[in-house]
Formats: sequence, structure tokens, C-alpha cells
Amino acid sequence: MANTIAGVNLAEIAQESLPGLSSTFSPLNAVSTDFSTDAAAAGESVTTRIPTKPTAQNLASGYTHNDTTLVAKTITLDTFYGFTYGFTDAERSKSAINLGEIFIEPALSALGDKVFGDLWNLVMHATFSTNTTITAANFDRDDLADLRATLNDTLKAPAQGRALICDSQHYAALLKTLNAAEIPGMTAEKQDGAVPRVAGFDIYETNLADDNGENTAAFAMHRSSLLFAGRSVDATGAAEAGVEVADVVIPGLGLPVQFRRWYDPSLGRLNYSVGLLYGVSAGADYGVRVKTA
Repeated sequence: MANTIAGVNLAEIAQESLPGLSSTFSPLNAVSTDFSTDAAAAGESVTTRIPTKPTAQNLASGYTHNDTTLVAKTITLDTFYGFTYGFTDAERSKSAINLGEIFIEPALSALGDKVFGDLWNLVMHATFSTNTTITAANFDRDDLADLRATLNDTLKAPAQGRALICDSQHYAALLKTLNAAEIPGMTAEKQDGAVPRVAGFDIYETNLADDNGENTAAFAMHRSSLLFAGRSVDATGAAEAGVEVADVVIPGLGLPVQFRRWYDPSLGRLNYSVGLLYGVSAGADYGVRVKTA
């Protein structure tokens, strides 16, 4: 990221933020997503569809048309959140400004906390009643195998597309219990302190567990349990108002993110903003809540 904002194109800033965006929002790969660069306004709704589990047919009796049943879910794009930071004329004239440190990094941290906090608030007993109690001190690979069995036998969840999202304590317990025989050599996962795919689960860490007030430390799930929709922000009229806009799409994920820049002469301040327009919803009942008490 450039160390000064003088002469830096907003599109360049947006492009240089993509590695950080990809890292921050990679846990969205654990949920069912509906992204589009079509512009939308806050409050609009989108309809996404999640498939139910199909039943095999006796083809000896003929090839009867049998569509997989799709359940329509309406998601309201009711969250338009972002992060804005302004630089005064004095600040810009006296020193070089590291946009990455002062703006991009705090912005991504704030947005990530908001997005995953909204998703975690859906992980409630009223929606996902299947649960088990496992303290962090006792959490290991055997527990992952048990969670896998519950998804298989009790909830009949699809085998592909499963993930475990857990708090830092349970995540650390997995790091400690996965031994060298299970992860041979100095792998990238070991170097980064990351837990690899285990027992059919992609595993993600969050610092927002327990925030829903139900002592939920982890959630073993199929991706269709949680739904996340995002759209590009309608920027109609921005140029006329003197607002520069740059849209980017996170590679490999498809989530559109919008950057804005404008100057406020009344305050003598150059403002930068990054924002997301999205909505969340609970989906299929394919999740097991791991409680601490």
C-alpha cells in the first residue's frame, strides 16, 4: 500500500486492498452465498435458493423427471456498513500517510467483525436446536468425529460443504491435539498456526463466539445453514456530488466491495470510505451448536 495519498488513484487503493479483503472474508466460504455486481439499494430483497436432499429413483421404471427441490429464501439487503476515515489538510501537508495502516487495516477489521457477528447471531437455539457441550480443554479430533456423526445420522446433512466455526480457545485446543503424525512435516498450515481440513470440516476461527448470549463456542454446519447475500452499492449521483467511486470484487469469493473518496471543503478534510451492502439469513437446519455450559 502506498505510503502517501498524494496522487494515488482510488482504483489503485481498492485493488491493493484485495489480499487483505480475501484474508478477512475467507470464512464466508463456509456459508451459502449469493453475490452479484448488480447495483442495489439498502432495503431491497433478493431471493436465493437452497436445494433439499434428493431421493434416488428406480430408473428401470423409466426416466421420470425429478427435479431437486429448491427452497426459496428471501434475504433483505438491510445492512449497509463500512468504515470512513478523514485526513485534514494539515495532516496531508505535514507527513506521509500510510493508508494501509491508518485506513485499510482498521476498516477490514471493523467490517469483518460486523459481518461475522451478524452471521453468528443467527446461531441460536431457536433455529438450530441440536447441540452438545464440550469445553475447550477437552476439545479434540474425536469430538470432530462425533460432530460429523451427528450431521450424518441425526440431521442427514450433505457430506460436502461442511465447516466448523469455533472460538479461539477451541481452535487452539485443536492446534495442540493435532500431532505430527496427522499433519506430517512443516506444512503451510503449521507455519501459519492454521488447523487444516479435519473429519470433513473446513475449520475457521472467530473471536465473536459467545456474543449471542447462549454460550455457543462453535458451530459444526453444512454451508446451507447460513445464508449471506451481497450486492454492489448503487452509486447513482455520486459523481455529480463530487464523490469518486471504485468497486472491486474479492477474487475467489465474488463479494463486491465499494471504496469512495471525497473532499469536504467545509472541514478541510479528504475522506475515504469502504463499505458493504449485504443481508444474512438462517437456512437449512444442518448445524450443531457446541456449547461451553
